[in-house]
Amino acid sequence: MKNKTYILVCLLCLSSGLMACAKTPQEEIVVDRSEGIPKESILEKDDDVPKDLQIPDHWHEKIERSDGFVTLEADYSPQIPEIYNTPVDVYEQSVLTNELLEKLCDYFSDGNPLYEYPKMTKDELESEKARMENYEGTWASLSGGLGSTQYWQDQLSKMDQLIDEAPEKAGTKNSIKPVLMEPVQTERDFYDGVSDYYYDTDEKLGFTAKIDKENEKNPLIRAISYSDKLGSTTNFLYSQGTFIDEEYLMPLIHGNLDSNNKNDAWLKSLKEHMEEIPSLSEEEALNEAKALLDKLSIKGFEVGSCVKAIGNRNTETWVLWDEDNPFNEVGFSIYFYRTLGDLMGYSQRSPEILEGIPETVYAPQFSSEKIQIIITKDGVQKFAWTNMSKKIDTVANNTKLLSFDEIKEKLADHLLYSALSDDGDELKDTGTKCIYNVTNIQIRAANINAFEEPEKVWLVPVWVFNLEKTGLTSDGEVLKWGTENVVLNAIDGGFVSIKQGEG
Repeated sequence: MKNKTYILVCLLCLSSGLMACAKTPQEEIVVDRSEGIPKESILEKDDDVPKDLQIPDHWHEKIERSDGFVTLEADYSPQIPEIYNTPVDVYEQSVLTNELLEKLCDYFSDGNPLYEYPKMTKDELESEKARMENYEGTWASLSGGLGSTQYWQDQLSKMDQLIDEAPEKAGTKNSIKPVLMEPVQTERDFYDGVSDYYYDTDEKLGFTAKIDKENEKNPLIRAISYSDKLGSTTNFLYSQGTFIDEEYLMPLIHGNLDSNNKNDAWLKSLKEHMEEIPSLSEEEALNEAKALLDKLSIKGFEVGSCVKAIGNRNTETWVLWDEDNPFNEVGFSIYFYRTLGDLMGYSQRSPEILEGIPETVYAPQFSSEKIQIIITKDGVQKFAWTNMSKKIDTVANNTKLLSFDEIKEKLADHLLYSALSDDGDELKDTGTKCIYNVTNIQIRAANINAFEEPEKVWLVPVWVFNLEKTGLTSDGEVLKWGTENVVLNAIDGGFVSIKQGEG
């Protein structure tokens, strides 16, 4: 149950790119073929009367599916602000130009020269391997016995290959101009086997460089442009050292399924660091982040969240941090999103991509555009602009959303389909039950497939449910299965995933 099948096998319906494995059993969705939205769901714009979604002040309920195999439990008070207009907008991906790349590089380099990404030396890679073998940092999760698996042996073999091919000493700093060129594969790209910034191509659509600020660790710049052929999206990254925030940390803590003393201690240390007092106020961080967007003439974004961040400007270890590379700075991480009427955008991270579930499934070509900025007292430590896109049209100025009672039933249905998708029948036969507890509810905006235009997306209103998942065996054993986020189209209740490989 913990490992979902990350393959989406669905029927292409309507020849439009709209992914739908089957209609939900409860009702038939009648689609206006000329618009792609049910006619009864299109409303006139209304700035005076908020939508009545019949959201309870407190939701206390248990909803069962399949004779109790799946139970949705709620004891939660939704905090949903008044919503008036929920349009549907059309977006397409932006292509990164040399002009924009140069502008971004000039700003973050602040007059300092750029130089080619330097190959890691044998000593640097051997240090990373030693951290692996000692189960330091992110590797601590394998210290409970998983280190003997084939996966572990394969990772060590990859590291050995990198060490064999690495130079003995660091090379000279070769200057580089901020122009798109063939993507550069870093050691980490090779090791991870996947990257948002590396594709094996001779197309000039990437950029990787360091900024010579004469720091102990110089900042990194990476960029990639949209390519329909390669499946890349347009992204830009400026990164100094290593920083993480609460949005990154919390899933690590809640997903600590294979608990062991070393990993528990590492996660506890991270949590304790995150509780330290930031080096600047939240207001100062927000003002600096907004001023940065103004200086870069980036418009149309609003603050979605501001959370604490921790890190170290002078470490780039793959394990995030260890005793030799402690986190010593505390600041804030600010997320900016495009808006949709009264709603804030939402960008999914590592969602489930399920096989053959009997409900409408949306798998758009790219997720909602997002900007993350991490700021400490020493300035900007990270600027990540992902899924750059532009609005090109509006399909509807306002839409009718499913009521709360309707969407909760869609959620319970989806949880059943999800539980059954990965050999769930066998699990059910053992008497094990799946229990999902609601921890947060939001109404946001996310991308879905655009009707009859697979290269574009629609930004639509969505419900976002955060859930804690546990298993209960027939003999009463409680199994922690981490967290699950479910995104449902607020217009028709369809499950919103993302393109395979993204996340």
